[in-house]
Amino acid sequence: MQLPDLRALQQGDAAAWDMAFPWLWPAAFGAAQVTLQPYLPAEVEDVAIESLEVLVEKVRELKSIEELKPLVASIAHHRAVSLLREHFAKKRGAGRTESLEAVQEANMADCADPTADSPLASLEHKELALRLSGTLSELKPPQGAVLTDFFLQGLSYEGIARKHGIPIGSVGVYLKRGLETLRRIWGQRAES
Repeated sequence: MQLPDLRALQQGDAAAWDMAFPWLWPAAFGAAQVTLQPYLPAEVEDVAIESLEVLVEKVRELKSIEELKPLVASIAHHRAVSLLREHFAKKRGAGRTESLEAVQEANMADCADPTADSPLASLEHKELALRLSGTLSELKPPQGAVLTDFFLQGLSYEGIARKHGIPIGSVGVYLKRGLETLRRIWGQRAES
């Protein structure tokens, strides 16, 4: 195929553009199709045509005819990507931002409050608390108090050390030994 004359294209010669169209169309169509086919296949041809229209304006900037195909492919690709971004932005709310908390509250409006305890759950919590405090009282001092302060009160190692007047390095030791003792006690009770 004979390549069209760049000067004639730059001057807007209709015959030169008619000659260039079958040479440029596959590049424009292919670039648009690769990007749009999975999501917006009906838009492929329109994007390819729009890309050729933009190329008519850009041809004046070119130095050689070999630049035409890559340029039209690039234009088609960029227009297809812009179209996809626009499409997906509309799907997600057209760029509006919404508070995640507001969305969660709206979705949870019909749900029962999961934190509201039933009378049975409240009784189970009381029984568990009694069993736990009984087990903690069986530990050597200050293991039970250190475990309570760390796991139930949320105190830091520093806070526990200050509260009980023990070295900060000993807090971890008391926690480790206390947990080991709890496991042993609960293991014995599970066996019996």
